Amino acid sequence: MLNILQLSESQIYVESERWQCSFGHGRPVKLGLVLEAVDLDEEDDNGFSIVIDASLLPQLECLDGEILEEARAEGLEAKEEQILYAYESYGGVPVNIDAVQPPKASCGFSSFVADSTIRSTEIAGTGESMETRHFQNVDEAMSFARDFYAVYAPVIFGFIDMVLDHPLRSGGTGWDRISRMARR
Repeated sequence: MLNILQLSESQIYVESERWQCSFGHGRPVKLGLVLEAVDLDEEDDNGFSIVIDASLLPQLECLDGEILEEARAEGLEAKEEQILYAYESYGGVPVNIDAVQPPKASCGFSSFVADSTIRSTEIAGTGESMETRHFQNVDEAMSFARDFYAVYAPVIFGFIDMVLDHPLRSGGTGWDRISRMARR
């Protein structure tokens, strides 16, 4: 069963007891997913400048104790506040949430969830492009994130090793980021 928490007006957090990765030793690290509406502030976008960014991070119970101590030192006691602190301070592992079910391959249900448009977006530094869904406002984007992306997110964990193997712009891989945040 999915647990969905509202972190802010433009962010939700999704977790499941079944979402985890294993480093081959010790206990597996349980993972959660932050879905965030981001305004690309593009010109000539016909008002569809909002996209959803997705990032994996350890669930609260698997986060490094030092991260939680930092959050508490800031006066953050609620689970949502601590997750948001970890995400905003340490980041997460980016996931192409549109790859779970490419926008043009959706069954048509997605058009009932939110008003959106599909555009080809260049992947920085690669010369490649991918299709991404764009929204007119944060409310539409978050509605879609909650009702569509969150529901299809478990698919990511069918190929979590591949997701975490991907190099990060800041260096290392997703494994490295999760390992640091979980102190593995």
